[in-house]
Amino acid sequence: MGDNTRDKLEQALAALEHALSFEGKVKTDAFYFGGIAKAFETAIEYAWKYFRGEAINAGFEVTSPREAIKLAATIGIIDELDLWLGFLKTRNIAVHDYIGLPQNEYLEQIKLFAICAKKIKGPV
Repeated sequence: MGDNTRDKLEQALAALEHALSFEGKVKTDAFYFGGIAKAFETAIEYAWKYFRGEAINAGFEVTSPREAIKLAATIGIIDELDLWLGFLKTRNIAVHDYIGLPQNEYLEQIKLFAICAKKIKGPV
């Protein structure tokens, strides 16, 4: 799991940063919002998988994305546990109901995620 997941996370975070560079176009073209949303979903997916791998390497058993995030905080990879759990919740809501989340609220969560993801400790 190790390096490959880490590499994919790094690529996903770079793609998210690129997608966010088009934020100014979101209000005039929904296509850009969709791209940013998908980049966020991909990045959070690789983040929890990276956390899972690191937790397993530390001797923990991981059964869910939520548990992987909690263990990432336990082993010191992330500091803002509540924020990370919120990112996962936001992602889960959005995947099942894009209409249910106000676009500006979703974008704010995505931008906050991008900031927090830069603080991941370890090789990322």
